[in-house]
Amino acid sequence: MEFILITSLRQNAIHGFIWSISDRLINQLGYLAVTVFIARLIGPESFGLIGMLTIFILLAESAVNNGFAQALIQRSQQLTEADSSTIFYVSFGWGIAVYALLYFIAPLIADFYNNPVLIEISRVLFVIILINSLTVVARAKLTIDIDFKSQAIASTIATLFSSIVGVYLALEGYGYWSLVWLLIVKSSLNALGVWFFCRWLPKLIFSVESFRSLFKFGSNLMLAGFVATFVNNLYVALVGRYFNTAQVGYFTQATTLSNNLSQLISSTLQGVTYPIMTSVKEDNQRLVNIYTQLISITMLVSLPMLIGFAAVAEDFVKLTLGNDWLPVIPVLVALCFARTITPISAINLNILNAVGRSDLFLKVDLSKLPMTLGALFIALPYGIEGLAWAMVCTSFIAFFINAYFPGKLFGFGGIAQLRVAYKYIIASAIMYFAVSLISISHSLWLALLGKIFFGAVIYMTILVILRDVFLLKNARLVVLKIRNRLYK
Repeated sequence: MEFILITSLRQNAIHGFIWSISDRLINQLGYLAVTVFIARLIGPESFGLIGMLTIFILLAESAVNNGFAQALIQRSQQLTEADSSTIFYVSFGWGIAVYALLYFIAPLIADFYNNPVLIEISRVLFVIILINSLTVVARAKLTIDIDFKSQAIASTIATLFSSIVGVYLALEGYGYWSLVWLLIVKSSLNALGVWFFCRWLPKLIFSVESFRSLFKFGSNLMLAGFVATFVNNLYVALVGRYFNTAQVGYFTQATTLSNNLSQLISSTLQGVTYPIMTSVKEDNQRLVNIYTQLISITMLVSLPMLIGFAAVAEDFVKLTLGNDWLPVIPVLVALCFARTITPISAINLNILNAVGRSDLFLKVDLSKLPMTLGALFIALPYGIEGLAWAMVCTSFIAFFINAYFPGKLFGFGGIAQLRVAYKYIIASAIMYFAVSLISISHSLWLALLGKIFFGAVIYMTILVILRDVFLLKNARLVVLKIRNRLYK
């Protein structure tokens, strides 16, 4: 019976991962490509206007969505209709309240940035908060079922049609409004798709008991998510306050590119494994086994992606964004280094949620706040490059803070996690310096593709030389499966 359960969990994880990574590759990278193209058309200043409002959207999203969605998933084995319906009404009501608040303080936001045009932009753009508040329960239900196929299809349709709208408006000269409507259309179509596949409708039920129980867990996550979002995006907000709009555009673009690469693998794996970890949270040995493998595969893939992107950042910016965006290069390189450690930090916080310790999640995020604020104000006089390198320092310190409680609970702290990843760190460092020495002047496309190819070869070769057990073991399994299929 136990073997059947383990096999079922493994199959669900693999199936969920395949669809989730497909979703990320098609939609996250596709969406990133579209926004890069639009950024090239509209320039850093128009892009910076949307960047100024990013922190408010993310804070609102965190307050409305994160806590209750995670609470529903964490309770997946005992979830009732009363729980689901109650959270639907609470999330939507909370979404209305947050949007109304932001609508009325829009003039204050514009005054903070000393840019009156932000009043109209923010009141339109913040409609996304209302739309997304309607999908909290539907997304949670699909995630509980490890149904990432439906979410991938919904996201693909939304990305495709919203990209057409955004590119058309940018080509027609609508400037920053092309990004605003791209985001609104994408959010709307995605919500419709999620509801279509979920096939769930709320009942006329509101349970105070369900609300209290879920709020007890979800409120810690909500507050922790709010604090983390505030801290992580405060840099962009202060760039907008103390520097010009173009510099906000540079910093926002660098943040978007580095974050998308960092989250491509880590968010996929965490999204798939979180409902699985909650289902085995009573079995400590299996939980820790999933946890350690998750760290290995995350660092195996995310480290070379981020370090490699830092190595080719100049070629990428020149080729895709153009000469107007050249000042973004040093900021982008620094933020890629800052994001190398964040995937493991996210896994450490994820496991605390899986075992129901959202109180520790909150403590961890609150403990990092003074450090981040201090680093920010020290770096502020040194411009956007200084802020970027401050983020590098705080990211590495934050890793050890995030790893403290998992170390206490499971005996797998920060040093032990770095031991698991040390071969990937060595291979990535060698790859970075080797790629940086390559010079191909004939063509930007040739230079970019050549560096990516040689970087991948160097990285894999170093890992084979270092005899990385995790890579070799999984490579053998892949080869055996391919061989078996060929001989069938």
